[in-house]
Amino acid sequence: MNRTLKTVFLISLIVNVLLVGVLFGALPRSFGERRSFRDRFKADIEKLPEPARTRMRESIEQRRTADKPALEEVGRARDDALRIVASDPFDEAAYDRQVDKIAGLRRALFERMSENFKAVVKDLPVEQRKAVADIFKRPPPGTAG
Repeated sequence: MNRTLKTVFLISLIVNVLLVGVLFGALPRSFGERRSFRDRFKADIEKLPEPARTRMRESIEQRRTADKPALEEVGRARDDALRIVASDPFDEAAYDRQVDKIAGLRRALFERMSENFKAVVKDLPVEQRKAVADIFKRPPPGTAG
């Protein structure tokens, strides 16, 4: 091989190695599609022993139904806050009031959820409460579900 051909071959080899490295570096860490939080949560609930499993399922369904109007109200309040942001002139006081309203609505939702959760788990045996607590632990960042 002459010198020019060797140089072109070496450059081509280096470019190909870099290209393969970039492609593999851009691939997701897991080849399977990551499951959503909701899918992982449902699967974890199915692993719970009775009566925790039934209580959790019923509680979630009741909360979903009961909280729907409140969640819609939070959405409307958020839309109102965004309208305030987009208006001219910007009304800081109105925006602050709207943010406070949203925070209050979310706080009320959280308090209802917490009370409901307490009612579900308070009579369970400690082993089942531990199993329920494990479901609510957040996975470490970057881990696939």
